[in-house]
Amino acid sequence: MKILITGGGCREYIDSVRVVTNSSTGRTSAVLADELARKGNEVTLITAENAIKPQDSSIKMIFFQTGEDLAKAIKAELTPSCYDAVIHAAAVSDFVPDTITIGGQTVKAGKNAPKLHSGSEMTVTFKASPKIADNLHEWAKLGGNANAKVVCFKLTNNADESEKTRAVTKLFGHSGADFVVYNDLSEITKEEHPFKILKSDGECVATGKTNSEMSDMILGALRG
Repeated sequence: MKILITGGGCREYIDSVRVVTNSSTGRTSAVLADELARKGNEVTLITAENAIKPQDSSIKMIFFQTGEDLAKAIKAELTPSCYDAVIHAAAVSDFVPDTITIGGQTVKAGKNAPKLHSGSEMTVTFKASPKIADNLHEWAKLGGNANAKVVCFKLTNNADESEKTRAVTKLFGHSGADFVVYNDLSEITKEEHPFKILKSDGECVATGKTNSEMSDMILGALRG
């Protein structure tokens, strides 16, 4: 199969030097890329510049910083090519800096904003970022495969069962994903990475405790 994977966390700029990011290391996507490539699949990994990298030299690597960079990279890779599946594991920021108010003045936030002086109170206003997951089916279709499968990831933290169900159902609803890989941060340790793979009707098609198991089970789900 020809598979596109995304991974790592976005860095959203407040000004030319300050950023807002998250704790994603990109480890899961790196393991998935290595394992799926080792099984003979053609793998492209779009990952954060500072993320953990896979070891397999056959993997095509593309790097991003911001969510906007990531969206452009995915679309540019999917639309001229015919991928069988997209595994969207990147930790995309839900909110990005929009404006900065400091010293009574408000300026537009972003990488092109000048470095702001320290020593004063600063207020940063955030805006909601576009949902990249919502475009994956359409971009894959433009690349020539209307039947490409989309796998999205949902991470919660200390969620109860009803919260987990709502989070996964919401993701299925706006993304149209074929599968969602679900994790809760409170259950993840250095030794274990528990997960469930779900279908849109709520059926759990696989469970496991390691990223290596996850790669096998995602591949099995994609092949039907």
